[in-house]
Amino acid sequence: MTLALDATLRRVPELLVEVDSAHQVRVHHDRRILEFGPHALSLLDVFYEPTTVGDAIHRLRPRLKGRRAVDELVATLATMVSAGLLTTEPAAGHSELMFPVGGYGQAYMDIAMLQDPIRKSLFIKAIDEVVGPDDVVLDLGTGSGILAVASARAGARRVYAVEPARTGDIASRIVERNGFKDRVTMVRGWSTATELPEKATVLTTDIVGNDCLDMVIWENLQDARRRLLTEDARLIPGSLRSHAYLAHMPEEFRLRHRILDSHIRTWQDRYGIDFTPMLEDDLPRSAGFYERPEHVRNWERLSDPAPLFTVDLRTDVRHFENQVTVPVTTSGVFNTAIVFFEARLGPTTTLSTAPWNGGELSHWYCAGWTFAKDRKVTPGDAITLSYQYQGDGRARVDLVEE
Repeated sequence: MTLALDATLRRVPELLVEVDSAHQVRVHHDRRILEFGPHALSLLDVFYEPTTVGDAIHRLRPRLKGRRAVDELVATLATMVSAGLLTTEPAAGHSELMFPVGGYGQAYMDIAMLQDPIRKSLFIKAIDEVVGPDDVVLDLGTGSGILAVASARAGARRVYAVEPARTGDIASRIVERNGFKDRVTMVRGWSTATELPEKATVLTTDIVGNDCLDMVIWENLQDARRRLLTEDARLIPGSLRSHAYLAHMPEEFRLRHRILDSHIRTWQDRYGIDFTPMLEDDLPRSAGFYERPEHVRNWERLSDPAPLFTVDLRTDVRHFENQVTVPVTTSGVFNTAIVFFEARLGPTTTLSTAPWNGGELSHWYCAGWTFAKDRKVTPGDAITLSYQYQGDGRARVDLVEE
């Protein structure tokens, strides 16, 4: 295959890559497993964004120590193009691959978000409160384009809709179908690798996870504030307030999240093998989990919600640890802390992910941590919890033993 130096190529977005001890690279793509030499990773990296063949070779040339290495690189490049890993046309539309490879390119994700009767409606209400005719809006993770269209409909002068998933072309068509092609600009890629021709006065994003910081919203917004927004830009959401309450997780759910004595007995009977070391290893652990709100709201609540932390998304990211002592209000058996958040979207608009606000169509799971031992509690007792935010979406809740 002959490749012109001015040909522009881009890596397809849906790949699984393995590297063995000899630096041989196996790429899973389109139900095939393709094997390459050590230059494969460099090529996959350099063609993350549309790049000409000539520019790619120029950027990689310092790594190539001789003519043989250059020949190997060019041969690998040609093979990758033939195999469809590098292409002149980026993949478009919903992915046909299953999770996790399909990721946010799957129709399933758009369906789940748009079917939720609460979440996106509250975001749109906030946009109507905040966005005006002179605003430039940056929409991070636009997905179906719903918040970009809502911002244009609210009167924004310009909307930059950023989306790394392959469904960005569908969002473009939705924007055009709704008559806002002249005011909404689609930007393919990650916001941290994006530059805009002008700074935005409003930021909208729904990259808010089940535990509010777990999709790295704080870190992404810090980067956007420094590079892509005006100093007085308004954020939707602007702050996140997290709460925790004490609960009893029923046995049928604990069997999914913790190693229990009943597991060990069952597995011993079934396989004739003693798995007790798994139980011993599990005892010190706070087991984080996500469960559907329609389930969690039916679990016995043993306390009122207590404030856990508040994050102003206009501030710089920091690692922190907060402790909260939660008074018991109902007699029962405590083994779990449920954590939910309230996202301040607009002056009068707040999204709460408390389990009693959710249902079968909610586009969120409830976050929580379940502990190794059941503890009988009565009103007058108190449980102390520690929340640690370790950065990049990583957090944990521990039980503080008295």
